[in-house]
Amino acid sequence: MACKQGIRQNIEASKRNHEEQRRYDPFRELWKSLVHRVHETAAGYQGLSAAERLYYSVGILDGEVYNGGVSQFFSNSSGAMFQDVVDGLLELKALQVLKLLLRAKDILFDHHDPPQDQKARWQAMRQYSEGDFAPRPDWDVELEEVDKAYWQDPDRLGDKLRAFAEERGLVTPFERSAEPGASANAAPPHR
Repeated sequence: MACKQGIRQNIEASKRNHEEQRRYDPFRELWKSLVHRVHETAAGYQGLSAAERLYYSVGILDGEVYNGGVSQFFSNSSGAMFQDVVDGLLELKALQVLKLLLRAKDILFDHHDPPQDQKARWQAMRQYSEGDFAPRPDWDVELEEVDKAYWQDPDRLGDKLRAFAEERGLVTPFERSAEPGASANAAPPHR
């Protein structure tokens, strides 16, 4: 009965997927290393090299937007990396994503730069503000449009990040040339 209903196929597909996720991935190892250094060392984010900060900050933007939308990027501590993300997107030539990020910033912060401090950023954001700077009736619709455009992946940001990591040698310490099945083309772990 299980074969007729396709249950066996689903079980086998699930096993293959699990095995794929267990394979060594140098990009995943790079990401884990950066997260560890940012969150578990005294130097933190500032202890990363310029290339690592670009990879990390743009990767965080990508993860935040795919997880909860562009407003989540600004609401979380990640919003403090706004200028690094802007600089990173310029260097990666991800100009469509940059345009979307700047549009979201203008919607949320009324054309002002977001504050570095998270609490100050919350107070400055339309969705949290009261009084004169209360949300326009359409701010959330505009942000949803930004999110949807971002999710279309207009700049193929994941590909640009992987190419950047390879060109700058960020992934090199994590590559295993003798590892069977290792994939240098694996997607970033945050997607």
